[in-house]
Order: sequence, then C-alpha cells, then structure tokens
Amino acid sequence: MRQLRTVIRSMVTADGCVVAMDDATIVWKPKGGRQRRVRIEAQASVLLGLIGPSGMVERIVAGDEYGGVNMISLAKMEVIDRFVVGKSKIRSLCASSISGESILVGCENGTVFMVGPSVPNRVVNLFELDGPASALRIIGQDLHIQQGWERKVVSWTGQKSLALA
Repeated sequence: MRQLRTVIRSMVTADGCVVAMDDATIVWKPKGGRQRRVRIEAQASVLLGLIGPSGMVERIVAGDEYGGVNMISLAKMEVIDRFVVGKSKIRSLCASSISGESILVGCENGTVFMVGPSVPNRVVNLFELDGPASALRIIGQDLHIQQGWERKVVSWTGQKSLALA
C-alpha cells in the first residue's frame, strides 16, 4: 500500500516548484526534467529561495520544526549545510546579504539568530522578542519584523529603531 504524504509548504520558481512534505522530504519538480528529492531531519516549517549568480533560484533554505536551518542545493538536491539554533520551531527566514551567505532566523519562542558559514561560530543569537517573528525583512540598517498584526522596526540588537515604519 502506498503511503499518502501531505504537502505542508511549497514555493514556485521560474524553473519549477519546491514542495515540502509532512515526512520531512523536500521535492524539487523542475519544469523540464525529472523530479528529485532530499530528506531533512525534521518537517519543514518555512522555505526561502536563494538566487545565485545566474539570476535563478539555486539554493533553498528550509527551516524546520526542531530549530534546524537546512541549506539545500537544487542542482544536486542535497543538504549542503545545516545550522541548529535551538529546539524552537523556525517561523521566518530572510537572506541578510545578496549572496545569501548569512540568513536571519526567527523562531517560535521569539529568538532571532544569524546563521551562516561566515558567521562567528556559525550561529549568533542576536536578540529576543516577546513573541514569534512571523516575517523578517532588512531595510537599510533596520530589521522590520512582523508579529501578528504588529510591525516592529528594530536595530540589529533588538532595540527600537529611530526609523519610522
């Protein structure tokens, strides 16, 4: 008997689509080619596409239910790096540079991290919020954080910014 899996996250790109399944499998379905898959350590909770030098999405970042941030190469469909920020579910991801070498991570418990191979010790705890960050965005020198209906503009230390939102 075939096991039924459920799609829990998906992302559409110009070249195809990425689907995260409830069994912790990430599936790449290119427009012109065979679908490929990779399994991560826990069920994905959020997906982020990183654009490469070609101008197309070349890597996927998948945050998971257990506090892991998985970097996945679409070309090889393999996990090329994994960062663990704690045991709290990852709620939001944001590339902090054009190259995507460092990623901002918002967790269910309100902590905000920076992860990446060039980040000191690979993971840095930036600050803590009073609730989960539903969305993160960098605008200029400030972080714009959505928490439910509330939007916060903070510095990289978590202090309220002087910029108007």
